[in-house]
Amino acid sequence: MLALLCFGLGIGLASVTAASAQNAVTGMRVGMVTIDEAPGLRLVVETVSPLQAQLSLLRDPYRLIIDMADTSWQVTTLPRRGDLSVGPASAYRFGVPQPDTGRLVIELAQPAAPVRAFVLPPASGGQRFVVDLVDVGDTAFMVAAAALKKNPVFSFAQIPADAKTASSATTAITRQMKLPKSKSALLSRRSAGTGKAATAPQTVPTRKNRRWVVFIDAGHGGKDPGAIGKAGTLEKKITLGAARDLAKKLQATGKIRPILARSDDRYLRLRERIRLARRQQADVFISLHADSAHSSKARGISVFTLSDTASDKEAAALARKENKADLIGGPDLGVEDPDAAGELLRMFQRESMNQSSQLAAAILAQIRDMPGGDRRGHRFAGFAVLKAPDMPSVLVEMGFLSNREDEKNLRNPAYISKLNQRLTTAIINYLTAYGPK
Repeated sequence: MLALLCFGLGIGLASVTAASAQNAVTGMRVGMVTIDEAPGLRLVVETVSPLQAQLSLLRDPYRLIIDMADTSWQVTTLPRRGDLSVGPASAYRFGVPQPDTGRLVIELAQPAAPVRAFVLPPASGGQRFVVDLVDVGDTAFMVAAAALKKNPVFSFAQIPADAKTASSATTAITRQMKLPKSKSALLSRRSAGTGKAATAPQTVPTRKNRRWVVFIDAGHGGKDPGAIGKAGTLEKKITLGAARDLAKKLQATGKIRPILARSDDRYLRLRERIRLARRQQADVFISLHADSAHSSKARGISVFTLSDTASDKEAAALARKENKADLIGGPDLGVEDPDAAGELLRMFQRESMNQSSQLAAAILAQIRDMPGGDRRGHRFAGFAVLKAPDMPSVLVEMGFLSNREDEKNLRNPAYISKLNQRLTTAIINYLTAYGPK
């Protein structure tokens, strides 16, 4: 859910008539937005005619590149380079790397990625191209950069300017503005494996002084018990115990900061779990489950990643069952659905699905000798909890409570410990190979 807080730092507001038939930048504006409770930067580029643009992200240092076809700089009140100091943006510059391309570079102090890119119809000025950027962390930045590299040209959404948007887009504030502290930075969160509330740091640590962040989602909880085994075992208890144990093992490596979606018996919506992981700028999302199947013969470990098409009927049935968990809590309000977030996030999600497959492969390599690990393999389905558009996400079915042998294993702390040690090794291997350095 995007809410416009304020819009300002009007720079280069004067428009200049283009002297030739080519397009031209006639104004640029920056301001502040909040997206899913996170503060961000809104950049508006005004041009004479509709813009043909390509976006890309680069690091060392972080920067957003906007290449504009056949576009010059014609802003009389604004030099071609200067400071911004608004949100994640520190400076800008405009150049012509080749005769038919104008390039606007936004230098970033943090790994901020565009989460929306769209055009608004002309108001009092020219055409308006809008990009909203949020500090997303290193992994999400890498996902976005890879996706944009593969898809440099895509369709920008045409969004009608409602009264609020139009008014905000034409309001000039002539002073520098600092972004407010993120609401999410002021919330308390549960510390991994303790069940006690821990005060969040005011800012998310940078890559240089932080460990990898692994978000561990214990499936079900609270009024949603999940599957119930032949011996009365509750899935929500199995997943919580396994999540706590995995958190301890990851913490012990000294390389990972584990975060639990829940550290006690509480109900969380599926999309809320995604939102919590994104707020923590997680490098990996792993959801633990212990489901049931129609056949009591079904057993063993499965590793799932997101796909529009299920790998088989059983996978499709499992996804449908898990996705119904949100119905228990009634209507879901206020959490943006990645499915409805536009082409940009869908593009990022496709890239995160590719990285999720690499994480699944790393896990499967470690569990080959465990029940089901050598035959159930990597499977695909439309699990709602795996729909984060900017981080590798997997769902591990640790076994089936509908199978007596699996239920016995899942109730055995030694078995859970063995599985979690394998998962820890797999996660370390994956992050070492593919994670942010």
